[in-house]
Amino acid sequence: MTSASQVLLQSFLEGPLLATDLPEAATFPFRKLSLPDPATELNPNQKLGHLCEDAFAALLDSSTDYELLAKNLQIQTDIHTTVGELDFLIRDLETGHLIHLELATKFYLAVEAKDGLTLPGPDARDNFFKKLKHLCNHQLKLTQQHPTALPEEYQNLSIVPKQLIYGCLFDHFLATRQTETEFINPDCRRGYWLNVEECADHFPRDTHFQIIPKHLWPVPLTLLKDLSLDPWTPNTPINRCLMLRIDDQPIPYFITPSDWPTFQQFNSPPTSGLQ
Repeated sequence: MTSASQVLLQSFLEGPLLATDLPEAATFPFRKLSLPDPATELNPNQKLGHLCEDAFAALLDSSTDYELLAKNLQIQTDIHTTVGELDFLIRDLETGHLIHLELATKFYLAVEAKDGLTLPGPDARDNFFKKLKHLCNHQLKLTQQHPTALPEEYQNLSIVPKQLIYGCLFDHFLATRQTETEFINPDCRRGYWLNVEECADHFPRDTHFQIIPKHLWPVPLTLLKDLSLDPWTPNTPINRCLMLRIDDQPIPYFITPSDWPTFQQFNSPPTSGLQ
């Protein structure tokens, strides 16, 4: 029987990625990894970011190409000051090279704001441009800017930064074309979003809605076909974004609260995505 842990692990192997190579770091060659044997059971009752890190660590632990040296490695300039954290420190067993890998699994909804396109997340205080800025200007530069804060055995070694950004981009259901912006993978996972008050007018009465729990948000619908999901009805009030499987449609939907995204503060994108 297919488990939630199995499909989550598989989703990291099959991609596709949400973002492409960045000027600061290319993508990590994740397709060289394979599923753990025996199967690994993950704890779904934790924050999604921590769950995804646990899943990817399991893939690295079972790899014959890479050695996982450290996970969530705190970078401290002194005993009182933590300047950041490395998601993963990895050794390439073929070359011996060290890799600093930053992993993210993100979901963004395309919104045409007054000053142009913005890509907020379900929590609209987050957005794609803000994430890229922090990733490129801070996270990916930690080993270069603070080499003496690394464990002593790594301080004089060259460390190459890599990144993986998984996730899904949701266009509004009335959008006439797919959203495109710099560093978004043109072949990324796609979906649609709409306001909860728009559901009754958009979907037929006999439509079947099923809630995709947050720990399965990273999983493409093709991998969820054998999993049972809880039903949802459009007249149910919501105070957070819900990801849904709708009938036999091949892509997910986000249903937003009636006051999303105005109930949360989010930043407009900078004039240049990474500045």
